[in-house]
Amino acid sequence: MSSIASSLETAAKESFLAPFAGVLRIECTDDGSSLWIDGREDAVAISEAAPPEVMSRFCLWRGDGQVLRTVLSGQRRLETAMTAGQLKISGDMAVMARLKIRDFE
Repeated sequence: MSSIASSLETAAKESFLAPFAGVLRIECTDDGSSLWIDGREDAVAISEAAPPEVMSRFCLWRGDGQVLRTVLSGQRRLETAMTAGQLKISGDMAVMARLKIRDFE
């Protein structure tokens, strides 16, 4: 696991505390690393490998490592990064509607 992926995994573990009935892939454009966040079970699972039975139904976040880290750590709002064009979101938007990211005020 790259150092960027490792720091994203640490931030994701603190952010995704509640299940959200979907799967999210976070892709870092710096080094091509990615994390899968599986919120379909009672405990959110985070790994580098795609969870079973995902196929193509997931939401994808793409951005550079710094932007992804600041969003996941709560230092920057997801909406701000997206409207600034620094975070691209595609795929299953129903996941976004159910997603609850920990608030780090």
